Amino acid sequence: MASFEEFLTTQTHLLVLLRENYIQSSIRPTKIKVRGIDSIPKMQRELMNTQDLEKSKNFGIHQNILDIEEEHSLKQLKELVIKNNYPIEEVVGHKGHKRTWAKALYKTSEWGLNTFIVGVNKDKKHHLSGQMDVLLMIQDFML
Repeated sequence: MASFEEFLTTQTHLLVLLRENYIQSSIRPTKIKVRGIDSIPKMQRELMNTQDLEKSKNFGIHQNILDIEEEHSLKQLKELVIKNNYPIEEVVGHKGHKRTWAKALYKTSEWGLNTFIVGVNKDKKHHLSGQMDVLLMIQDFML
């Protein structure tokens, strides 16, 4: 049977180990929650590592918009948005950033056939210009 002194020694060692673990866990940096880049103060943004900063920039952005942004250059995005008859005055954001134009292009992807019809009617040399019956048959076929 162990003596009382051995028991106290093991209890003391156990308390010391628990205390050291508690102190280390309280000193250890906490995991930063990812949130939108606009809600992070400037000084904190400067201290963040690049990986967390990229996650914050992409937080809340639809994956299709990120894919569009990776696939095209800024010039291509502008051309595609203009080609899809999206009003440039309704483009929200800084017009020198790819993300702004990628969001506008993603909005036009929902328009689909309406954009096609407007483009056909706008181009007088197009074969389907003025032939609404054919355009309506195409629309019925797509639905």
